[in-house]
Formats: sequence, structure tokens, C-alpha cells
Amino acid sequence: MIGLSALLISGVAAASSAYQTYVIRSQFSATVWPYLNYVTTASPESFEFDVSNPGIGPALIMSAVVTRDGKPVVLPATPTNQPALQRAVEPEFLESKADARKSHTHGASSMSVSSIVAGDVVPAGAKLMLLRVQGKFITRRLIANMRRIDLTLCYCSLLGDCWTKRLWDPSVKPVRVRSCPIG
Repeated sequence: MIGLSALLISGVAAASSAYQTYVIRSQFSATVWPYLNYVTTASPESFEFDVSNPGIGPALIMSAVVTRDGKPVVLPATPTNQPALQRAVEPEFLESKADARKSHTHGASSMSVSSIVAGDVVPAGAKLMLLRVQGKFITRRLIANMRRIDLTLCYCSLLGDCWTKRLWDPSVKPVRVRSCPIG
């Protein structure tokens, strides 16, 4: 009887310890939780597209896929510093240059693009500018065709919890995933 009582008490203690460990891990994971958002800012003469992390932990980017019309943007086989997002918006940029030439307003547009790739880190509270355009022709074309371009990020917390965030996903929140594809 004493042996069974000791066995029961040690079983309850082990279960309690395991549950307490689970609760502590859950609480700790909340202290390093990243939460990525896409932010767009537009005016008649400018457009900016950013990714921000209002979460309380850094977002470790495991993969970033840019698509245009549902197809992944493929960069040339030769080494290049051109970000995939720049290649995705290139048709709008070239068309806006033609628009500017037709209206005799040369040099009226500019574009700044940053890359986001596997291995990048978006610190907690940070905002990274991915695309910024200036000029009425490029802004008009980009806003009209922005739905053709998509960006899917898969990112993880410091504890290995992972999520995906797609620009045009109808779900507002990032989607929790088991792991991210590499690349």
C-alpha cells in the first residue's frame, strides 16, 4: 500500500512538473514572438511597401518568395544584386518611363528596392523598406498592378516556432507552420 501510494504521488509530481515546463515554455515563447506585417503607403506621387515587425522578438527569415501573376520571379543565372521584387515591378517601371517620354517629363520617376532573403533578420519593432517609388506615372502603374505581385515570407522565432505571411492572403494573421522551406 505504501509503495502504491509513493508511486501515485511520484506520478502526480512528474505530470505536474511536465505541465509546469509546458506553461513556462509557452510564457517564454510569448517573450520572443515575432509578428510580421506588410505596410503600404501611397499618395498620387509616391508608393512605399514595407515589412514591419511589431512583435516582441526578432523574425528570422527562412524563405522569401516573390511571385508575379502566380509564378515565382526567377533571377538571372549570372550573379546579380537585383532584388526579386525589383524584377517583379520592372514592367511597370519601364511602362512608366514610356509614359513620361510621351508626356515630355523625363526623369520624373525613381525606384528604390531592398531585398529580403533567407537569413535576414527583422528585429522587433523594426520596419524594413522593400520598395519605394517616386513619380506619378510609376505610382499610378504600380498601384493599378500591385495585385499581380505577391510576397510570401516564412519566418521563425528564436525558439523555432514558425509562421508564413503572404501579402495577398485573405487571413490577416500570419499562419503557423511546422517548419519553413529552406531558401
